[in-house]
Amino acid sequence: MLHSFHQAISDEEFQIYLQPKVIPENGRISSAEVLVRWVRDGRLFLSPAIYIPLFEQNGFVIELDYYVYEKTFQWLRAVTGQLPDSFRLSLNVSPLHFEQPQIFIDKIQEMIQKYEVNTSKLTFEITESTYVNNTEAVNQVIHNFQRQNIHISMDDFGSGYSSLNTLKDLRFDEVKIDRKFLGDSLNENAKIVLQEIFHMLKRMKKSIVCEGVETEVIADFLKNEGCNEIQGFLYYRPMSIEDFETVMHMQKAI
Repeated sequence: MLHSFHQAISDEEFQIYLQPKVIPENGRISSAEVLVRWVRDGRLFLSPAIYIPLFEQNGFVIELDYYVYEKTFQWLRAVTGQLPDSFRLSLNVSPLHFEQPQIFIDKIQEMIQKYEVNTSKLTFEITESTYVNNTEAVNQVIHNFQRQNIHISMDDFGSGYSSLNTLKDLRFDEVKIDRKFLGDSLNENAKIVLQEIFHMLKRMKKSIVCEGVETEVIADFLKNEGCNEIQGFLYYRPMSIEDFETVMHMQKAI
């Protein structure tokens, strides 16, 4: 994997996949998360669960992230007029970028200008653990991006780092509840905890997204509690850009 990385980048073997997020009330696609898949000879080569941790260890993930951002911005420029006005794309940010946050800010700004990206279409997802471990650097990025109308989402909320201090100082526009928090079923205690978290986040005027949703029971609970968007296999799995465009065209036709 390590020896073939740069050749794979050159050959564009890393391809953009999108996993839609839906509005709970009607199931319509409202946004999507950008993911990357390694495709070789027309087939998925390796799982991201295998190569992403490895690339984070040796720093290749920084180059991969910028590759993903550039491909995303190219596509976004080509299809912006075909997407709903409120549609956003969510992009993941590796913790390594926060070792030199100004370089990250400058690079994103350069690509936005190059591809004339409508920044209102962008959300960057930063994990809760990254925020806890690099608060100052993350806040620097948030401050810069929010001035450009780029949304920031706290990803993996509830994955083991949550605290009232995190909520108290929250500068994010959106909170994404981790799938570990939901599990396969919700007991009464889990429901109470989620209800209280939702209540606090709504009072703070934060958007709420829940990922990893795979059952109707959990989806109905989240809908009733006012979750803004749901992401999970119950609705859509990650798909190629071509398949996503087809799905969006069908939704528009309905």
